[in-house]
Amino acid sequence: MKRIRGSGRKAVALAVVLGVLGFLTTGCAVFARKAAVRAVARGVPSAAPFFKKLGTDIAIGEALSYIAGEVGGGDPGLYGGTRDAGHCDKARLVDFLQQPENRRKAEEWADVEGLAGVDDIKGFVKKLTPVLLRADTLVKDHDFDAKKGRRKAFDALLEAGIAVLVDQFGRPAVQCSCGNPLSAFEHDVDKADVHFDARNKKWPRYDAKKVAKVKPTPKDEPVEVYQLVDVEEPDTGLARETGSDGTGDEVLPQAPDPDEGSVSPSASETADTVTVPDVRGQLLEDAQAALEAQGFQVDTTEETTDTAAPGTVTGQSPEAGGATPSGSLVTLTVASAAGTGTGEPVTAEPTVDDQGGNGGGDIGGSAENGGSEQDGTAADTSGSDGLYGGTAGGDSGG
Repeated sequence: MKRIRGSGRKAVALAVVLGVLGFLTTGCAVFARKAAVRAVARGVPSAAPFFKKLGTDIAIGEALSYIAGEVGGGDPGLYGGTRDAGHCDKARLVDFLQQPENRRKAEEWADVEGLAGVDDIKGFVKKLTPVLLRADTLVKDHDFDAKKGRRKAFDALLEAGIAVLVDQFGRPAVQCSCGNPLSAFEHDVDKADVHFDARNKKWPRYDAKKVAKVKPTPKDEPVEVYQLVDVEEPDTGLARETGSDGTGDEVLPQAPDPDEGSVSPSASETADTVTVPDVRGQLLEDAQAALEAQGFQVDTTEETTDTAAPGTVTGQSPEAGGATPSGSLVTLTVASAAGTGTGEPVTAEPTVDDQGGNGGGDIGGSAENGGSEQDGTAADTSGSDGLYGGTAGGDSGG
């Protein structure tokens, strides 16, 4: 038998060692390709949220989509919605993050979203749009560690039906149920290793082969209008302007389908919509006349200010330029005399109604001028005093 001597033995030993190391390295590389992903079920509160609750998740039933793989953030039908405004209160989120006691949370929140600082939060949130996930969607989520005052990042699979705010590029940016900031899932979809736990049990329709990851639209091609599936009437859709709260949605005659492209509002829908004119800076009487000439109803609320003459319109809701159904209510904010502090709403000159008299209410007038003695003041429909306003009957978010 031939013996291996000297350097020969060393060469064999080295080859064995290199072979073992190669196997271990290859094995580690294989395991490293999988990303541990925490399942986040619809309606389950986060254990360490940034915010207690901004909105409500919804069981979307037949509107569930089995979109799989990487999908474009502006694809028609990617997201869902309902006709009762949004399911995420943007104004509350901004107010919360602007409070001094929440400064540390605001700093971490802004950093996740890629903002220069907390001063940019208000403008950033204003551009976000409330939608509902129609597919189980991969994201990077962030809890807040109160003891350390820092965020805790983790890869997550959000169940369909969870309400989120998306930015103008279609990227999920905020989980509404807890206010947690979201960023992009950094791995390929097929590398997600999803884990369920006692809090987030496996939902009945979960399918490991049918999860989605959103690819934002290019920076120079932001989404202007999201085409959503109406989750309450899945055969129809909703056209929701980016940054809106959902109260001004246009109804689509059929549900948008990513494979079939965009859906246009029906002729009957477009024929009954009117563009809201800009009446800011006008006197109340002139602004009201201009709005009523186009079929709008007008209500007012007063604001004490030193920057505008009394009786001047300083704001309006809905904002100018939006397409709103004919006959909608437009609420005007009117400047009062500085320092009066009356708090009484400013109204236009009373008009004679069908009941007789000059009252401004539904019945109108007083007993002396031919009307009923019943107070003609209508219920307050001035709308929200929040950051973004809304229609008088609008829901501020789920």
